[in-house]
Amino acid sequence: MQLPWFKRIGLFIMPITVAGWLILITALVYTGYSFIEFDSRSHSVSDTLRPFIIRFLFIASVYYFIAWLASKTLKD
Repeated sequence: MQLPWFKRIGLFIMPITVAGWLILITALVYTGYSFIEFDSRSHSVSDTLRPFIIRFLFIASVYYFIAWLASKTLKD
C-alpha cells in the first residue's frame, strides 16, 4: 500500500484514496451505530448524549491520529 491516504488542509484531513475513504466511512458508521445503541438504552437526552459524546471524541481522535500518520501537507 502506498501512502499518503489523506491530505492535510489546515486543521482538516481529507481522504484521497480508497483506503482513506474506507477509514472515514467506517468511523462514521461506527459513530452512527454508537448513537443508536446509546439511544435505545437511555431514558433521557442526557442519558444518550453524555456517553455518546465521550465515544464520539474517542472515535474522532483515533480517526485524526490515523489520518495524520497517513497524510502529507498540501504545499501551495
